[in-house]
Amino acid sequence: MYKIAFFDIDGTLADNELPADMGIYRRIPASAKAALVKLQELGIEPVIATGRSHQVIAPLAAQLGVTSIISSNGAHVVYQGQLLVTHPLGPATLAAVRKRVSATQRPYMLESAAALYVSDLRLFADEKGEQPLLPVTELGQQADLILQVSCRGVDGKSLDPLPVEVKAEKVAPAVVDIHLAQVSKATGIQEILQKVGISSAEALAFGDEENDLAMFEVVGLPVAMGNAYEALKAKAGHVTETVGNHGIWAACVALGLWQEAWTDARDY
Repeated sequence: MYKIAFFDIDGTLADNELPADMGIYRRIPASAKAALVKLQELGIEPVIATGRSHQVIAPLAAQLGVTSIISSNGAHVVYQGQLLVTHPLGPATLAAVRKRVSATQRPYMLESAAALYVSDLRLFADEKGEQPLLPVTELGQQADLILQVSCRGVDGKSLDPLPVEVKAEKVAPAVVDIHLAQVSKATGIQEILQKVGISSAEALAFGDEENDLAMFEVVGLPVAMGNAYEALKAKAGHVTETVGNHGIWAACVALGLWQEAWTDARDY
């Protein structure tokens, strides 16, 4: 019945109850890693759908054997290793967003698919991917490639007024991502479904946070993690266990994708 499955990372594949300095891969339970492999064996393609940048997630996806990535909350979409579509903010919009964010005096990060520019190198050390973090002062002509702005220590309301062409989404406690208003994980999913000719009814999505609400609207069966916030659970077709209690594997069993319960004692 299902041909494709979209997975958020933080709080969905990766256990946010574990220390961030463990790194994303080590915070993913063995049961979730095994589930991704098993899904592919069943002909169900796993796709990562995340608020994080492509340059941070691409190495993780390779470790997990996943070749399709929706990153920066839908602003950058890669399908089976090939760029499908990208939605940069544009220099004028970026300048307006930076002016508003800077007024809050909170640390922020500018994301392109290939580089991350940060206002404070120390505070964003956990975002480092294959490429080094760069200070925002080195942005220069790369401004036209920025996909979103990530701001820490704020909520969406405290950033108002933002330009009308963007929206702010909460992606973690006290972390807000700002990207084009017409872009979301949902648009990334729709772009992939259209590319491969798969209907929304044949798609699954797994999530836990506010920025997963949109993708829950465009798949046949949305699955909320047991640790998800309540509004997302209310939108879910199925609510599974928490990440640490093997929620991904348990959901696949509950949905009838396979019958074997997770019994491996090696959780991570």
